[in-house]
Amino acid sequence: MKLCDRSTLSRRSLQVLLLLVVVMFILVSSPTTIIPPASPVAPITIYVTNYGYHGRLVIPTREGQLLQYTYGDWDYFALNRQNLNQAIAALLIPTSGTLGRRKFENLSQLQQTLGSNWQDILLSFEVSSSSVLTLEQSLGVRFKQNIATSVFNPHHGLTFVKDERNYSMFHNSNHELVFWLEQLDCKVRGFVALPNYQVRNP
Repeated sequence: MKLCDRSTLSRRSLQVLLLLVVVMFILVSSPTTIIPPASPVAPITIYVTNYGYHGRLVIPTREGQLLQYTYGDWDYFALNRQNLNQAIAALLIPTSGTLGRRKFENLSQLQQTLGSNWQDILLSFEVSSSSVLTLEQSLGVRFKQNIATSVFNPHHGLTFVKDERNYSMFHNSNHELVFWLEQLDCKVRGFVALPNYQVRNP
């Protein structure tokens, strides 16, 4: 191959790579839109919180309390083994997943843990109470089946258990959150990577 042909090929490869980087940046930075059900039966308010790199779901219980659920990598999230090697492993290869849970007595207590800017990172919308009850029972069973592995992480204020579903780049905390939202009859639109959520009326 001639030198000029190689040079042209290199420039084209670089242009394609730059284009892919730009497209990925646009997709990742674009908001993920949550569309709640239009007319939920016996509506009840739920919450989604944005903690920077992952989102969490907060649902009310039958006792009037709030349960916060989240998902992540067992070593990195639950055990705080947050070194570079562990971060790369969590992204590139399937690793042990974890389900985290925390109970709040009321909404005010949740808001206090989020700090003074809670309004910027706490989204709320209504879904049907029956779908919340079904999801609460499902997550409760999933949490309790590995209760022997439970650890309390004071940094996050969450109790974690090992989860049967492996964590990976293609199944991270935000993918799991979207799955839960869909169980609540919500529609989710957009590229799912970071918890850059917004709510749109149906």
